[in-house]
Amino acid sequence: MDYRRNNNQGGGPDRNRNNYGGGGGRPYDRGDRYEKGGRGGGYRRPYDRQRHEPRDREQDRAQDEVNDIEKRLGGLIIRVGDKITPTLETNLNTLAGILDNDYAKHSATILKSLKACILELPMKSAIYGTLTGLLNAKNMETGGTIVTMASDLLQESLTKHQWRNVKLLLRFFGELVNSNVILPTTLLNVMDQFLAVLEEETVFRARADCAVFCVLATLPWCAADMRDRNPHDFEKILGKIEDYMLARGEGEGVEGFDITKVFKDSQCPYVQEESLTLLWKQIQNLQKDDWDVPILIKPSQTFDAVLGMASQHELPQFVFPPHSDTISYYSLAPLFRIFLGDDGEQNASLPDPYSISHFIVRDNLTDVLCLFEINRKECAKYLFMVQYSYVIGTFADSALPAAAAAPKPENMEVDAPSGPSWSVDQLLAEVIFTEMFKLPRPEFKTVYYASLLVEVCKSFPDSFPAALALAINKLYDRLPSMDVDCAHSFWTWFSHHLSNFGYLWDWSQWSAAVELPFDHSQSIFIRETLEKTIRLSYYERIKEPLPEEFHKFIPAEAPGPSWKFESPEHPYHAMASAVLNSLRAKNSIDQIEQTLESMKNAPRLESLTSTEREDFIRELFTECVLMLGSKSFSHVLNVIERYLTILQRMNGTPEARLHTVKIVAQFWRNNTQFLGILLDKMLNYRVVDAIAIVKWVFEPEVWQKEWHRSFVWDILKNTLNKVISRVAQVKDKLIEVRKEFEAVPPTKTEEVVKGVENTLSIVNREQKEVFLTLYQKFVSVLQSKLKEIESSGQNVEDDRSWEIGQGWFLELGRRYSKEVATFSSTLEAIVFTADSETGEPIDPRITNIFQEICRMEMGRSVEMN
Repeated sequence: MDYRRNNNQGGGPDRNRNNYGGGGGRPYDRGDRYEKGGRGGGYRRPYDRQRHEPRDREQDRAQDEVNDIEKRLGGLIIRVGDKITPTLETNLNTLAGILDNDYAKHSATILKSLKACILELPMKSAIYGTLTGLLNAKNMETGGTIVTMASDLLQESLTKHQWRNVKLLLRFFGELVNSNVILPTTLLNVMDQFLAVLEEETVFRARADCAVFCVLATLPWCAADMRDRNPHDFEKILGKIEDYMLARGEGEGVEGFDITKVFKDSQCPYVQEESLTLLWKQIQNLQKDDWDVPILIKPSQTFDAVLGMASQHELPQFVFPPHSDTISYYSLAPLFRIFLGDDGEQNASLPDPYSISHFIVRDNLTDVLCLFEINRKECAKYLFMVQYSYVIGTFADSALPAAAAAPKPENMEVDAPSGPSWSVDQLLAEVIFTEMFKLPRPEFKTVYYASLLVEVCKSFPDSFPAALALAINKLYDRLPSMDVDCAHSFWTWFSHHLSNFGYLWDWSQWSAAVELPFDHSQSIFIRETLEKTIRLSYYERIKEPLPEEFHKFIPAEAPGPSWKFESPEHPYHAMASAVLNSLRAKNSIDQIEQTLESMKNAPRLESLTSTEREDFIRELFTECVLMLGSKSFSHVLNVIERYLTILQRMNGTPEARLHTVKIVAQFWRNNTQFLGILLDKMLNYRVVDAIAIVKWVFEPEVWQKEWHRSFVWDILKNTLNKVISRVAQVKDKLIEVRKEFEAVPPTKTEEVVKGVENTLSIVNREQKEVFLTLYQKFVSVLQSKLKEIESSGQNVEDDRSWEIGQGWFLELGRRYSKEVATFSSTLEAIVFTADSETGEPIDPRITNIFQEICRMEMGRSVEMN
């Protein structure tokens, strides 16, 4: 195969210095062509360019040719095996010959391309393992260089805690065993080095789980060969893992598992298996099947005769990184299923969740989804290409193209490919929602999964949208048992998705929700979805196509301000108008303060106490500021900045700051988007503080009426994020100034370092106070709610207000578990011992959640016999 371009054909420049090929034109005369000056009669001289010597031009041409060859080599490596066809073996053999011939000149390009493919195309591990085997058979040094590259990369990935890379490189080594590049004993020794963490004095579960997962995730690709060629050591590896799994416990015995389930067990139509427990069951079932994985291609078997003659290479000792509390270990989401058959039975369109095929295809899809996060278009393309990386017939969509590509004699009947013919559309929908709903938090923001689903729908419009619509309806039906944060992600994604497809949806199929209570999970889902679509569009655009019976889920009027003093009949309308006119006139701060002071002493306020007058003036001025800036964010920010001094002076006490938060909430009660943004800006301007916003969330008028609405929790989470971000910024600043202080010569003084250290102490104390206030208020409200329900004789589990409150209590604990863990002892002593008001013990239904969150974050050791 000659993959180099022929540069001597007509139509382009030939390699002669002064002639152009293809047309036999005159030589390029540089002498007098531009001497014929004059307007309209001469030639236009091109831009002045640096004159190159003939030797420089030849070097440029030579470099261009090298770049062209390397680009083509990389393209051949990337594209080989994109689709499994009967010509795969021929393609691999041809490519191995090309790479062998060019390796001496282009080794860096070949190694770079192989490295990228091993780590970024996980569904083609067998392809690149076999290709390495063929190169090793042709030239042992080439094979050794590839093995060394992969070994160095594995140790680097371990050191940097890049667990996905570790998993994929181990899998690549497994394929090298199949291709006879390394011996089974060599890989089993590597696995034994990983499992050495099980023999440490203290076996931390998260650390041990990570090591065991990396080993188990490799076995489906190479277990059969290792079992046949070194059964003794292979059984020892399995025995170590089995001992650990028995000591570790399954399912409910794993800390944090119960609070990371998407659905409540009592209402879930399938068993929500913990991820490592499920993988171990899948491996055990694979062992019963004699380690045969029917969906995996085995191209190395075609070249047994060639590969069997090659020499093998050794692998170095790998060092599993020592444990540290700052390490984030590899973790998988619990089993999540959407498409089930009747009565919860297995759906024939998808692999059995207890089969190893289920793990393989979902693991490959998940890796692609995460690896191509930076480019959703490429991600969508490769997600659908995954189906072509297995045995023909594994997926329904892969059978026809692969069969059609195979050469066949004329008039010869060919049997249709046999296989499970799974649905790639349904499987892909399940994988994306699994990652979107992953708890305690997904790997990426919801907007990534939203944009990816849009791209997949647009790229594959004939099949995927139908599968996605079915998934949406099934998830909607399960909303009553869904975790509150997953439901929040669901409606956040759904509103974004509708905005990309003209807000079109068949709402009539959910008409039963019209009769449901306002705080039912399905009613909340529809209301929140519509509210967010209004934010993304505008009120009339959403209301017009919406069926009339669904109008109850949207406000009666378009979102807008609610000015308390708007009516001329309001007793203080004249005073508010005077202040508003002064603000419009851009009066100075002194003039505004004089106006407010005169109003404070007005005769009609004589009946009020001094505190009540202060509150009235604060409310009057804040409402007028908000009203003047109600046209847009830029308007209100301009007004706030102009009169920031007055606002800060009015909010000097905790009570005043809480009062201002209430004023803003009342003013923008019909536009919760503006409310969230305004509180965020006021937090930045130090008009209010985080504790004031936390207290507002637990005011009776909020938690009794608004807890079922997501804007309350969005505001609370944004506030907590601000507090945490502030601490992180000061920590980074301290690291920076310490480096500058320790430099030679130092560029920062010791006083500067101490100043930043004091700032860090202050923000740490503020963060602790915010979370202490949060838990005190939250526990107090939940405790009083439990008493109220039980005194009325109702079942606690049937009360929606308790269910919502408990759900968000759990979610906030999961989301901020790292911060809470730093002062969990203080919280336990002050908050979770006894009710601060009554002195009664805190209900176990509340304390158990807190304890489980602490266990999840701190982890636990596993006692090994």
